[in-house]
Amino acid sequence: MPSMGVTSLIGIMPAADWASTGEREPKPGHTAPAGDPVLADVAAEAMRLVHIDPRVARGQALRLRAAARRVGDAGAESAAERVLGLAARESNRMRSAALHLRRAVAVADQAGLPVPAARARMTLALVRADQGDIPGAVRLGEAASAHLEGLEAARLRHQLAVVAQRRGLLEEALHEYGGALAVFRREGDLLWQAKVLNNRGVLQAYRGRPGPAEADLLRAEELYAKLGQDLAVADVRWNRGFAAGRAGQVVAALTHLAAAEEHYVRNNLSAALIMMDRCDVLLSAGLHEEAREVAAAAVRELARRRMAADLAEARLLLAAAALACGATAEARKAARLAGRAFDQQGRPGWAAVARYMLIRTDWAAGRHGPDLLRAAVAGAEELRAGGWAVAASDAALIAARCALAAGRTAEATELLRHTGRARGAVSPAAQRVSAWHAEALLRIAGGDRRGADAALRAGLRALDEHRLTLGATELRVRAAEHGLELVRTALDVAVADGSARALLTWAERGRAAAQQARPAHPPADDGFAAEIAELRAVAAEREQALAEGRDARRHSQRQAHLERSIRERTRRARPGTSDATALAGSRLAERRVGPRAAGWDVGALTSCLGDRALVELITVGDTMYAVVLAGGRLTRHELGPVTAVDAEVRGLRFALHRMSLRSGGGEAGGERLDTILFGPLRSRIGGADLVIVPSGRLHGVPWRLLPACRDRTVSVAPSAAAWLRAVAAEPSGDGTVLVAGPGLPGAADEITSLAGRYGATSALLGADARVAAVLHAMDGAGRTHIAAHGTFRADNPQFSALRLGDGPLTVYDLEGLRRPPGLVVLSACDSGMSTVHRGDEIMGFAAALLAMGTRSVVATVAPVRDGAARDVMLRLHEHLRSGRSPAAALAEAQRESGDDPAAAAYVCYGAG
Repeated sequence: MPSMGVTSLIGIMPAADWASTGEREPKPGHTAPAGDPVLADVAAEAMRLVHIDPRVARGQALRLRAAARRVGDAGAESAAERVLGLAARESNRMRSAALHLRRAVAVADQAGLPVPAARARMTLALVRADQGDIPGAVRLGEAASAHLEGLEAARLRHQLAVVAQRRGLLEEALHEYGGALAVFRREGDLLWQAKVLNNRGVLQAYRGRPGPAEADLLRAEELYAKLGQDLAVADVRWNRGFAAGRAGQVVAALTHLAAAEEHYVRNNLSAALIMMDRCDVLLSAGLHEEAREVAAAAVRELARRRMAADLAEARLLLAAAALACGATAEARKAARLAGRAFDQQGRPGWAAVARYMLIRTDWAAGRHGPDLLRAAVAGAEELRAGGWAVAASDAALIAARCALAAGRTAEATELLRHTGRARGAVSPAAQRVSAWHAEALLRIAGGDRRGADAALRAGLRALDEHRLTLGATELRVRAAEHGLELVRTALDVAVADGSARALLTWAERGRAAAQQARPAHPPADDGFAAEIAELRAVAAEREQALAEGRDARRHSQRQAHLERSIRERTRRARPGTSDATALAGSRLAERRVGPRAAGWDVGALTSCLGDRALVELITVGDTMYAVVLAGGRLTRHELGPVTAVDAEVRGLRFALHRMSLRSGGGEAGGERLDTILFGPLRSRIGGADLVIVPSGRLHGVPWRLLPACRDRTVSVAPSAAAWLRAVAAEPSGDGTVLVAGPGLPGAADEITSLAGRYGATSALLGADARVAAVLHAMDGAGRTHIAAHGTFRADNPQFSALRLGDGPLTVYDLEGLRRPPGLVVLSACDSGMSTVHRGDEIMGFAAALLAMGTRSVVATVAPVRDGAARDVMLRLHEHLRSGRSPAAALAEAQRESGDDPAAAAYVCYGAG
């Protein structure tokens, strides 16, 4: 059964994985020694049940042991103890398993039964390996080998291969698996063929061979299913999830692991080790904090169960997760503890992997000197010799980058010779991106800027290909993590070259890429629909309990459980075929003839901008830059330190929050931020209307408060490409949908007033404003206006919600729309807020709607006093009805509202 894998920002490391390995189900007639034939049959049946239902097998073994003791049948008693040991191991109770198996050995030895004793030693060896006593496991296997022949000798050979695999001796294990499999095939033993294929498939995944891994595992699953071994089928699904995760196939990995975990939970079995592989996949998907929590929980559970071997691997997993979160001290401590345990357990291959983790920790901490270069070179050789291909390639990349940093180009070239395979299609996406990044650095060092550009673009294409396999918005956003270093290098080169065009091109290639394909529709299964409905009901009950002063802890706990389940279901969603095809075609066009064919080149932007000016704000290192496109000309401007910008944004937002609590107007003081951002640009932008592409904290700026934006039309977009797509989006229908949620003072009045102005329209108020009714009305509408309490969830923006009559309408609900409205107006507090992930990938209501195809969204980036939005919204719609664009209508409504902070809180996103 798999235990763990280690994923990094620059590649996926090997994992230690354990499939069904012990002698769990020998053929009838090969289990009990000579003795009572009835007891022999009972022993055979109990052994068969171990891998179907360990609890039932344990009950039968206890009855068998009692009967054997009554009649003095030592062989049957030894067999019963073996079944009890294996049943305990299935439940991860290793101390109990070892106790029963030692008794099985002792009973057989005392009775002078060498073959049953050898069988018990063979099974005990497996448990010893689980407990971290690898030398002891080897000794037990060698002692058993003198008394086993034929099929049983082949089974022992298989088990010794498992021990070699646990030691990290992958090539030796591969050889032994092949020898054992040949015997089982010759003898027609389907059960043990399945066991070998299961373990060998995992081994191939370690070695970075996803094709052979899937072939072995799929055949093992077929054999187990044919034999009716349900738990074994679940184990193989678990292993297939592990192998898919190591190959970077996130959706497949999560799907397989969920199926295995469901079986384990349904049968009251511990899923602690499955949890470790899920953690590995979370790391590969960029969900680092969640992975860190899971790894820490696994460490605690395995320490409690005293499963020393798996505990060491879990510590290594925790080191990788902590490192991904930037906690280098925690990562170093966990890696050292793991390495010490591997040394004590006699596992040199795994000890090498622990040393590799320390190399990665040093690299992340900025220690790029000659000591790290030497350690990385030695580590790459050690890992390559042990068969750890992916880790070896990654260590060589680190060594090469150290050599490049030291100006040792020839040495770097030699090191990179070993990483060529990492750029191939069979390598995980993160590894391919990292390999192309190293190639780009090498070409930069050699003065080949054109070659470097080609390598950087190839790295991002590898990331795009990976993103095509993901349906969930969350996973697409997090996938950007793999390309961060590559994009940073490209931006550094563009800044050094002084090229505004290159800076804009690479900023566009690196930001908001998750929005380039429409999010997958939510899963169409009954379970998802039921959980969404229950979440809505539970959330409503929780709010009611809080309002009445009742204890809402039970509701909060159930809500958290449902949110976790829904989140995991959506992660397993696959992208739509049309969206994947469209994105793939765009990237292919860019590969052939450059960004012009991808639809966002300077000519296309100039044509669509007309008299407007594009201001794209770009963070490069510690400095903020702006690229301005106005009058068909691109210019680059250095604006100053990012820290200064962030400080001013925090101050501006605080001031707006304070103003929003008052009944009157006021000044929020955006002059200093205005001076930083627009002072150097005034001569270029003149009086033109603006399209602003923010960076970092600037996504939450109330632009109306900046003097440069006060008297002009402003629209905001996640990227220039996203703005172009919004401009080009086909208009939806002509209908207008108006919605008032419950408990918001002034909402009903706001919607009633608007309904009176629009005449024939869809107005949903009070009990009629239910989620299903609102979604049905929104689908394909021209305009939708929702006045409802809003909650922005920074911890998971997909659960950001608008409160309707029967509970919250979430981003997940919106992603189920077939045709989103052309314009969406959200007058609730904070409805325009977004979580900004690294690489300027954003998540929130506005981001989701734009990605789905909505042309414009008007929403708030700050609290709005209850009832204060009414006048602003009436003015907005008056100008919309007169034919003005959403951005122009909002600008005019804000101008007419004077210094009202309620008006300043609104921003127009998208086409404008």
